[in-house]
This record gives sequence, structure tokens and C-alpha cells, in this order.
Amino acid sequence: MGSIAVIGAGNVGQAVAGHMTLRGHDVRLYSPWPSEFEPIDARGGIELTGDAEGTALPALLTTELDKAVDSVDVIVVAAPAFAHRTLARELAEVVEAEQLVLYQPSALGSGLELARSFAQMNRTPCLIAETATSLYTCRLQGPAQVFLGRIKPSVRFASTPYGAVNDVQQRLSRYFDDRFIPDADALTVGLSRIGAVYHVPPALFNLKSVEDGARLPHNTLATPRISELIDALDQERVNLASRLGVAAITFEEFMTRSYGVTEGTLPERIQKSYGPLNFPEPDSVKHRYFTEDIPFSMVVWSSLAKQIGLPMPLTDSVIKISSVLCGQDWYANARTVEELGLVGANAEEIKSAFLTGRRS
Repeated sequence: MGSIAVIGAGNVGQAVAGHMTLRGHDVRLYSPWPSEFEPIDARGGIELTGDAEGTALPALLTTELDKAVDSVDVIVVAAPAFAHRTLARELAEVVEAEQLVLYQPSALGSGLELARSFAQMNRTPCLIAETATSLYTCRLQGPAQVFLGRIKPSVRFASTPYGAVNDVQQRLSRYFDDRFIPDADALTVGLSRIGAVYHVPPALFNLKSVEDGARLPHNTLATPRISELIDALDQERVNLASRLGVAAITFEEFMTRSYGVTEGTLPERIQKSYGPLNFPEPDSVKHRYFTEDIPFSMVVWSSLAKQIGLPMPLTDSVIKISSVLCGQDWYANARTVEELGLVGANAEEIKSAFLTGRRS
């Protein structure tokens, strides 16, 4: 039996905590809000349906981060990307060098941000692992009720430092079998996070149904023309990766890896991949498809691109249009080269920082 702390009690956090408890591990679930534990206590655990089924009560539900992570083997960060900056500082204060922090999923630069926080506190950094997508495709369907639409057969991860990848994989296999597959490095993984490509265009350009609260299946909003926009945005992201010296997967490759879809036009592949899950579109402009995917994916791409002189006109346009429609300045609290300590870095120096967790 292993010991694991799960940071965040949303969709993924409850999925991980419930599944790991069902598998017999000592699980501690952390949230800063005690109200998130009330339905778990009332139900007697987290009820899972779908790819794994059962009701499981983690060994500890706590609002104290130090108690959650004390002496555990693996710490899974299942909080939204906008919480990663604060969590990086808090984790760097209490996590020890021999522990492993797994971002599930990460956002481009989350691991680098954590490594920088350790350095700023003059502490030896822990091992860090990042994925571009969650192992669990899931949704909360009610209080303490999680539907696991799919536990993906495999998910690529990167370690920081990159030389620790074998150690990290061995640790993760203790909990997740052999589902975590090593990728090249944290920059490759970060730029392979495709959520914004699929989430933002259908929601943004079907904003009436979002504002009306129609809750249509998100995959049905990816019309042929909107799919053209998805593909064009995806190409800008892949081009950025290439200029930075890494090979990010395309959206189509992601659907093949995650859902086994290999044929059809892009709209057809989207329907085959996401249709069976039937997840709804956002219910407001405060949904994470806007508040997370734009400032912590698209703005990061744009910031890195500007740093190396690469135009990303379509990405920049979507950021600006969505800022107006959502009434938000996405640049105000986004992750940028300034936040990551990469101002003035060239492409080679950016890649090196992601490999090592520090700027050379």
C-alpha cells in the first residue's frame, strides 16, 4: 500500500482520491474549503461510476496542507491552473526533496514555477512530474458523485529534472500501473496540452447558448467551420513548439492516443472522441474553459512566441476577442515569461529551463 496526497477536491481530485482509495492506498484529500468535504462525509465517501465503480472514503479529509503532504510518497495536484502559482509557494514550504509532486494535469510552466519557488526559498526541490491531460476523463454529477467517462490507457509525462524520469515512472506505476509513459521533457508536455484548442473556439463562437444556459453537449458545437478554426489554432501551437525545439502532438494525435480515434474529418473525430462522454458546454463565461484555458494556455503560448519573435496572429485574436466578450483582461493575472523568469531568454535557454527547472 502506498501513500498519496491529493490537492484539490474538484472533478479530478475526487476521481483520483476515490480511485486510489478503492485500490487500497492511504489517501489524504486536501481542500482549503471545508464545505467541499461535507457531501463526502454525508455520503460516506466518494461514489464512482463508469470506468471504476464503488464508494470510497479517503483516510483523511483536511484543510491543512502540511498535514496532507506529511511523509506521503506522491502528491497529486488536481487543482485548476489558476491555483498553481499560490500552490507552488505553499508546497515549496512543506514538501521534502524525496517526495514526488505530480500535476494532474499541468499547465505549461507549472513545474518550472514550482521549481523556482523551491529555489527562491533556498530549499532542495522535490521531484516533479507533469502531464498535459488528466488520466481521468471525469465530471462531478452530483455531491460526491464522480462519473469516470474514461480512465485513459496511457498518458505522457515529463519529469523535472528530466534525468529523473525512470525513478518517477517507477513510483507512478505503484499507483497507476503502467499508464504513465515518459515523454521527452516538460516543455514538450506543456505545449502538448490541447484543452484550449478544443474548449475555447466552440464555446466562444457559440456564446449565445452559453449565456442562455443551454448546456448543449460541447462536442456538438464543433461545426465544420469552427473545426477549421480549431485546426488553425492547433497549427500555431505546434509551430511554436517546433521553434522552441520540441515536437508537440497535434489535436488529432491526442484524440488517437486518448480515445483510439484514427479516421474521419476533424469534426467526425471530435464526435467519435467526445460524443460518448456527453459533457456539456460551459454554463457561463466564468467557466474554466475561459478562466483557465485562455490565461494559462493561450496567453502563455503568446508570451513565449513574442519572446522568440514568432507571430501567432490567430491565437492573439482569440485572446483579445474573448477578453471583450468575457469582460476580462486575460493578460492581467496570466502566466507569462515574466512570471516564469524567462525574460530575455532565447529558444535554447527556454528549453533548458524546462529541462532542468532553472534558468542557466
